[in-house]
Amino acid sequence: MKSGFDINKISMDGYLIIPLSMGRLAKGQDPESTYKILDFFVDKLETYSNDVVFLYTNGLYFNTKEVSFAVRIRTNQQMISHSAALRKLIQKRKKYIPNAFHFLPFDYVILNSPYFSNFFDILKKLETRDSVFRKYLNEAVMGRTYEEANVNFLLEEIAISHILRQRLVELPRTLVRNDIWRLIVYPGCYIKADIYQWKKKVLPQIDNINPFSGAHYDFSEKKIFVFDDLSL
Repeated sequence: MKSGFDINKISMDGYLIIPLSMGRLAKGQDPESTYKILDFFVDKLETYSNDVVFLYTNGLYFNTKEVSFAVRIRTNQQMISHSAALRKLIQKRKKYIPNAFHFLPFDYVILNSPYFSNFFDILKKLETRDSVFRKYLNEAVMGRTYEEANVNFLLEEIAISHILRQRLVELPRTLVRNDIWRLIVYPGCYIKADIYQWKKKVLPQIDNINPFSGAHYDFSEKKIFVFDDLSL
């Protein structure tokens, strides 16, 4: 597996994990665009014993100064509409086993992994004392105000992604038997702050089975990026 290139084949069984940003559900990660990810990866999988997790980032959007009730109504409707349309595509085209697709919110990881609180606290402390980490977080804020709500959004995302890659949370399974690999696929670049914490070994790196435990697949580029091979 070479960083900056596409993946040829993925052996054994595992999970394709597709984070879905609420702000991109109408364009960029709409149901049709998301379905195309499945068609792209199906030829790369050597076995049929794989599941797909669609991970909606709804919980992250409560890190906001907006009225939470309004945010809840909006994000709930977005998720319901998007997941219903995606399910309809999967069932209509009859190419994949519908039960092998799992629609989860980010809060699923928070509730089901005993590691989240500790990981978030570690990152929060790093943010207060490490100016380089703050610099990369500020880049990821992308023009928004560098304030606690926006920073917590990123820290939660980094903690959750790390937990998923390190297989520190059980995921629903239909076809998966051994949970050998977990690949996070997103139509966008990795977060530099995440690469920084990885290189500094801020969060525990204990998984020696998942070949993608320190990697990000950018679907817009059709390339895998291996954190150990990247420079900041």
